[in-house]
Amino acid sequence: MIENLTLRKAVQFAVKTEELGASFYRKLATHFASNKELNQLFALLAKDEDTHQAQFKVLLDTVPAGEEALQYEQEQYLRAMATAEIFSGDSGLFKSVDAIESPADALEKALHLEKATLTYYLAMRDILSENKVLETIITSEKHHMVQVMRYLITGAKMRGLSDTF
Repeated sequence: MIENLTLRKAVQFAVKTEELGASFYRKLATHFASNKELNQLFALLAKDEDTHQAQFKVLLDTVPAGEEALQYEQEQYLRAMATAEIFSGDSGLFKSVDAIESPADALEKALHLEKATLTYYLAMRDILSENKVLETIITSEKHHMVQVMRYLITGAKMRGLSDTF
């Protein structure tokens, strides 16, 4: 877990989360290589996560190095969001790709990932206040959540961030 939590470390955690998310989606794309639609869906989600990672790196450049640790309440709030079972533990999302058998299970895991990351980024926004890069990422995560849910319920196709629903 993140020690001596600072805003810089919180953003670094977000960069790592997006990296893990992209890797997770690439594994799902490979896992469902025989299902063209799911393969494309997860490949597009991986690409979007790569974009988010790059955006967080830009945001990281705006956070001063060597800043003070966050106030206790801010630190505990972000820590609570970062320790969700989806990010850690033996049953954490990123450790379970091989156990996923059905498309519905894969989409459900993707939905949980999008919800967990959105919650963490909303917590970051509470601490950062207004930030254009973070707002862009939050909007994208909300869109992913809606699209994955839509796909889960209806089987509709998804085209990544360019999809206007």
